[in-house]
Amino acid sequence: MKKIILLITLLSMALSATAVIEPISDAEDLVFGRYINDGEQHALQMPIVKYTDNQGRSVDLVAAVHIGDAAYFATLNDKFKSYDAVLYEAVMPENAPIKKNQDMIDQSPLTMMQRGMKNALNLTFQLDEVDYEAKNLVHADMSPSEMSKSMENKGESMLTMMIKLWRAGVVQQLKGGAGMTNGGLLMAMLSGDPSYELKVLMAKDMASMDETLGMIEGQEGSTLITERNKKAFQVLRREMLSTKNKRLAVFYGAGHLKDMSQRLINNFDMKPVSIEWIDAWDLTK
Repeated sequence: MKKIILLITLLSMALSATAVIEPISDAEDLVFGRYINDGEQHALQMPIVKYTDNQGRSVDLVAAVHIGDAAYFATLNDKFKSYDAVLYEAVMPENAPIKKNQDMIDQSPLTMMQRGMKNALNLTFQLDEVDYEAKNLVHADMSPSEMSKSMENKGESMLTMMIKLWRAGVVQQLKGGAGMTNGGLLMAMLSGDPSYELKVLMAKDMASMDETLGMIEGQEGSTLITERNKKAFQVLRREMLSTKNKRLAVFYGAGHLKDMSQRLINNFDMKPVSIEWIDAWDLTK
């Protein structure tokens, strides 16, 4: 009887694991985040998109959301163990360690904002939850000096980038997108559970982040997306030259992945074959 119960349990686990993996028929239809509320599921979901080439190698684009459920990051930590190398984003000097649970005085303004958001939404923070000390995790991003130099060359600043993001948000609202409105924000704050209602509003915005960030790129691209992606893919090409690396992953913010997808298809002769959706924010009550 125990063996039968165990067999049924293992079978149900296998079915549930494969049920969330979907084949890809058209790369043009790929999205790198979705908000789902269909009566059975209510969540902000992030994908893992698998690409393969004719040499038997695979690269998975793993969409990151920087604040999420602890279970989401635990799932990623478990999945990362199966890769030969996992390339990750972090604007920092090469070989610098990622510090968990930093004191406020050591945090950048962006990190302070993200930590404030995770507290307000009852979520956890990526830098505290992901196991960056794992041997197969590889830094694949600009250093602060590289990023500053690129922004200077492009005539960019944090202020101009924030203005572009604001404009993109306005355009989305005018197009009837899911952008957060002042009215919606006020309703959330006045509700009986403001943390939850705010989380739902933000989930709808986060699901379209790749489209929003795409609006700030322009013809020559931005440092925030294009130039950092170029650096990441320099590291990817280096890692792919190693004969032992057959299964790789790139773990980057969802807004980077549309551009990365095109790079894999056009520059690496790879094609997307499957997509797996993971709950980043479980919004069931």
